[in-house]
Amino acid sequence: METLEQDLSRLVDGYRRAIERALECVPVRNGVVSLRDLWIETALPMELIADLLQADGIQIPPHIVRVDLAPPPRKDRHGRKR
Repeated sequence: METLEQDLSRLVDGYRRAIERALECVPVRNGVVSLRDLWIETALPMELIADLLQADGIQIPPHIVRVDLAPPPRKDRHGRKR
């Protein structure tokens, strides 16, 4: 059981590092980074990114004021917003 916990801990640490690296290179608009941009940069599920950011274990660069965790509006198959 200890090995499983260690493996999970290593995975979470890797996800955190990926998000921290992405925060250095995603677009920042008026001090705000969008969840969508982090998702595009990391290819991690949006829910995982949001959960890790809310857990306060990620170092956010000083030039970023906040991360907008609202998911982007969904569109129907014709490209219209739902």
